[in-house]
Amino acid sequence: MKQKLLSFINVPSSFLLTTASLLISLTFPLSPILAQDETSLEQTSLDETSLEQTSLDETSLEQTSLEQTSLEQTSLDQVTPPQQLYVKGRQQLSTGQLQEALESFQKYLELKRNIGDRYQEGVALYFIGWVHDELGQYQLARSFFEQSLAIDRELGDRTGEGSTLNNLGLTYSNLGDDQKSLEFYQQALAIYREVSNRGYEGRTLHNLGNIYYKLGQDNQSLDSYQQALDIYREILDNSQNNSLVSQADQGTLLNSLGLVHHRLGNHEQEQLSYQQALTIAKEVSDRISMGMLLNNLGIAYHRLGKYQQALEFHQQALVIHREVGSLAGEAFTFRAIGAALAAQNQPELAIIFHKQAVNVYQSLGQDVTKLSQEKLSEEQKQSYKLNLDNAYLSLSELLQQQKRVQSAQLVLNLFPVPEQKDDLSNQDKTQTRVHEKIPYLPEEEQIKAGYEAILQQQLSLREQLNQLITIPIAERTPVQQDRILEFRQKEQQLTQEFLQFLNSSKVKKLVTQLRE
Repeated sequence: MKQKLLSFINVPSSFLLTTASLLISLTFPLSPILAQDETSLEQTSLDETSLEQTSLDETSLEQTSLEQTSLEQTSLDQVTPPQQLYVKGRQQLSTGQLQEALESFQKYLELKRNIGDRYQEGVALYFIGWVHDELGQYQLARSFFEQSLAIDRELGDRTGEGSTLNNLGLTYSNLGDDQKSLEFYQQALAIYREVSNRGYEGRTLHNLGNIYYKLGQDNQSLDSYQQALDIYREILDNSQNNSLVSQADQGTLLNSLGLVHHRLGNHEQEQLSYQQALTIAKEVSDRISMGMLLNNLGIAYHRLGKYQQALEFHQQALVIHREVGSLAGEAFTFRAIGAALAAQNQPELAIIFHKQAVNVYQSLGQDVTKLSQEKLSEEQKQSYKLNLDNAYLSLSELLQQQKRVQSAQLVLNLFPVPEQKDDLSNQDKTQTRVHEKIPYLPEEEQIKAGYEAILQQQLSLREQLNQLITIPIAERTPVQQDRILEFRQKEQQLTQEFLQFLNSSKVKKLVTQLRE
């Protein structure tokens, strides 16, 4: 009974509930002044790096009745005492009880070593390595994976060897050695092709595409992603094999494809990939991924100069981020909306949304060690920090552009990176006032109140809609189905109302007052 899971590296992706979530970065010029501060695509945002892509799909050399049963549903009295430790460890691992899982697998390892069961000893070592990797203890993870790999090779377990090589690839990537990671993934790929394991071949190709992406080898990344997508679709089209790959896996890969098409300048293919991923996110009711993908589409349209379409996608994303309570996603989206408005030469409106982005970040807290509620990896925390820094700089420079030096000074006083230089003040900014908010002018308050009222209508509508869509389709009455259609149409109308409000005579009058 040997079962190893495949894990995935921290890379561009989506579908948080099953794997990850991601946005491409705001590297487009926010204004003529801001263009000089662009950063690289993969370095900008919390939402631009994935949460760890952990697949719970499984393959094994032996399919026992235990293996065919969901471990989360397995009663411990159904299995022998040694198996109880294994099942408990797997359940604890899947629910994030990492220290408890580590203890279970260590006890399991001791039992199997005492009776000389090399096969299960390798399994225990593998999962201990997995837990250490989850804990960020990458050197320990590598040591245990290497011990498991030695047993795989001793026993001639090629499938197990492939899984261990995959996880060594993950660990070396976490250690910052992407070239070594690439070597392990290539070895794993050769094994999965040898044993004709199409599901893990596809997953390993996805991992390879991710590493190539990190290394900036975009054509190799695109080729690996496309091969993986072909395999995923092949498996999903075969109902007998669809346990190997899920729709969410395909959505993750499509988003990855969109990112690499973005870097290659294939904008039509980029948008198509995001649209296809968004369709899947809707099918699997993954609201978080929908928000991320809507933002990706908005940024793609922004880069094409189609700002109204960009605003439409961002506004829809904003509703979702507010609905699911993602402050980081909300702040990112406010900044994206501000960027689209600045690109349309509406700096006064852009400033309001940039202020709101900074104030949301202030609410979330500038100390990234306090972001435990977002369940971020260290890499994501650093990406979050970069995006936060850019939000402050963007707002400050927009204010400078409008000759609002005092307001720009206030933003810089809150700026969370003391070593950054500015020409406005020599004030020591090491004492960052984490919870202080940036004030709005009276006219800005009125504009903010106007679009927030529309946003609240959308959130109320979503609450009613969610109550209906949780009813299985087969059980919905005709009246309920009509109400769902009505609510969806109203959602679209409210998005248009948001855009119309920003162009309304009332807002134009307030903007004129701001300019005086």
